[in-house]
Amino acid sequence: MALSSAIGRGHPNYLRSVLSFLPAVPEINASGLGWTFARWLYRTGAQNQTLINAYNRLRFRTKISPLTGWLFKPKIPIKFRDYSGIFLVDHPLLAQCLAPYCRTAYLHGEIAAPSIAAVPSVWCTFVPIPFTFDTLVSLGVNPARLFISGLVIEPEIISVAKSAYELRLNRYESSSPLTVAFFTSGAYPLPHLRAIKSAARSLQAAGHRTLIFAGTDLTHRKLLPDALFFKSHQEENQKTAALITRIDLFVAAAHERVNWAVGIGLPMFALLPHIGPFAGENFTFAFQQGVCLPLTHPANFATQINHLRRTGKLTTMAKSGWGKFPIYGAERIAQFLQNNFSC
Repeated sequence: MALSSAIGRGHPNYLRSVLSFLPAVPEINASGLGWTFARWLYRTGAQNQTLINAYNRLRFRTKISPLTGWLFKPKIPIKFRDYSGIFLVDHPLLAQCLAPYCRTAYLHGEIAAPSIAAVPSVWCTFVPIPFTFDTLVSLGVNPARLFISGLVIEPEIISVAKSAYELRLNRYESSSPLTVAFFTSGAYPLPHLRAIKSAARSLQAAGHRTLIFAGTDLTHRKLLPDALFFKSHQEENQKTAALITRIDLFVAAAHERVNWAVGIGLPMFALLPHIGPFAGENFTFAFQQGVCLPLTHPANFATQINHLRRTGKLTTMAKSGWGKFPIYGAERIAQFLQNNFSC
């Protein structure tokens, strides 16, 4: 069975991508006081720097205390108490809490692997690429308990990734306006929302097109009146896949969508500041791959994009993110679980 942290979009989205190939596997959300608090802190903490710092301190802890373990030990429905299969989880804290009691598989979809992501006690940890594998080994995880899956990217997007990449390269060589997509994170940090609004205005004034994907929380509509909101994450993924052949580059926090920049040749500009333990390391890796730059001057974004296009840098960024890493991680994880054990 699958147990989700239900925090933000990243962790649950990796899990949903895998479960799309395992339709019979039941999924439940972790419940209890600790998880209620964590979700509140995730949503609220992004609204001011003091709470952002508190959230980062909580997330960067390598080992959980007995009190934290008690608070965050998930409540499992009675019908699954005697379950003898595998618990597939999407969060390292879930992995730490469950590993002593049952056979736990931790789906680590991020490229970054800070110390909190190292959970040596779990039965298996799925990682996307060798870089992540090597990092977790250096943190004390047994290599025999790691499985390199490839990047976990939404199946809806993979199905159109190649055609979108080819169309993108052709548009870079033309004089037509570019289409830039903006994606909010599930926490809607105010510094990120302000940067999105400023950068979008810059692009629109220069004649480029913008698409703002604002997730599922309609309470932020006043801050982003021109954005696309969705009833569910599934609807968001479907709409993104339907539009991705038109998207030339994108702006987002350096979380799960870094996989797009690294895997499907879609240049990325990272929102600042980095929030959470994964964002900084994800950005550094993507920057070193030549596929991601920081969004440092939102008000002058159009000038930067026009320069990168004219000098061929956008083309280089796209080509640097295509064909280097396998992108079928979700399907490979599902096959691994089906071929070896029942979930």
